Amino acid sequence: MGNGRSTRHKGGVLLTAVFTVAIISVLLLFLSENYRLQAQFTRNTREYYEIQIIKELFLTDYQALPENKRPQKGEAVYNQGKLSYEKEKDQLMLTISVGKRKRNFKEKIEEASAKKKVQKKTNNDTQQSSEILQTE
Repeated sequence: MGNGRSTRHKGGVLLTAVFTVAIISVLLLFLSENYRLQAQFTRNTREYYEIQIIKELFLTDYQALPENKRPQKGEAVYNQGKLSYEKEKDQLMLTISVGKRKRNFKEKIEEASAKKKVQKKTNNDTQQSSEILQTE
């Protein structure tokens, strides 16, 4: 044979092919698991913030009502979820469900009379400080 020593390799390509397929399979498995985890994280994060927004919207509306017109319990339906509430003494028990997720909250309700006392105290402090400024 030609210019140099020739050796015939007697190995097959089966081992190389199996090894290549195994590596590609593991890579695809990692990619699909990563995609699944990212999608689950995104869904959970979206639901968490939707629950928080629903809670804040409801509390804003509920506390805007006069105390004598606030219902003791009820339900509110939003476009992304559902909220049910029940008033116990000075706490509001909230149950919010969005999708498959359900969360419970206990929120302390500020009494309107306490707000008025705080506002009166603030007004008195403001009046006193303005009187001090006028006398000087």
